[in-house]
Amino acid sequence: MNDLLPLAVSAIAVLLTFLYASWQDIKTRTVATATWYPAAVVGGVVVLYFWYLQFQHPTTTAISVLALSVVICILMWGCAKAGLFGLADAKAMILLAATVPVNPFAAWLFPSLALSTLVNAGVIALLVPAALLIRNTIRKEHAPFWLMCSGMQVAGDSLTRYFGFVAEEITDGDPISRRFLPAASSIRALKENSACSIRNLREHPERFEKELELYRKAGRVWITYGIPFMIPITIGYILALAGFSLPDAVLSLFI
Repeated sequence: MNDLLPLAVSAIAVLLTFLYASWQDIKTRTVATATWYPAAVVGGVVVLYFWYLQFQHPTTTAISVLALSVVICILMWGCAKAGLFGLADAKAMILLAATVPVNPFAAWLFPSLALSTLVNAGVIALLVPAALLIRNTIRKEHAPFWLMCSGMQVAGDSLTRYFGFVAEEITDGDPISRRFLPAASSIRALKENSACSIRNLREHPERFEKELELYRKAGRVWITYGIPFMIPITIGYILALAGFSLPDAVLSLFI
């Protein structure tokens, strides 16, 4: 495929958008809908011009890439609607697939820059549990294995500074008793108005005054800590733009 230079403008617009979306996701675990508009407008104009140039002399490659971009957009939206993917994450991948169908800066890793990005992001996301397990082991903070890989202990009086879910059931008494909650408790906390949801504690402290006081009294509390997926997506996108494939790098260690 020729005439990739116009896509460089779109690629940079998407990168700036991803960086801003990641900052929002870290701060609030939400991304404002308007965040996507500027890159969508810029990228939309650029990509229409790009496809206009490609279809002056259509090739099988151009048609395949266009079809793949459409399929990725549909799949991402379907996964978001089914609850398999965060809405902001899906919008990010749809924006990327629609406005930067191929890499304007480096050789293709896959027939789609969006697929390259998603695969890189998946590998990065898999590194997080390993990092948490190593951290908790070094600090000698022990819990069920699933929680060692997905959470950490934090100070009870600073609980609302974090994002995630309380992973312990704490009962007041002398002494305080506690037990670890099952992994599925975080899913129930999403559906219910639960004190296990740190977001509920932060947004409605008056409603959960008793629980917050109990967490403070407990000293340190185990929470599940989820890193916003926008961060792996953004890092994966930067790596993909540079022509770097994390799966290839990992496999090279064993081959």
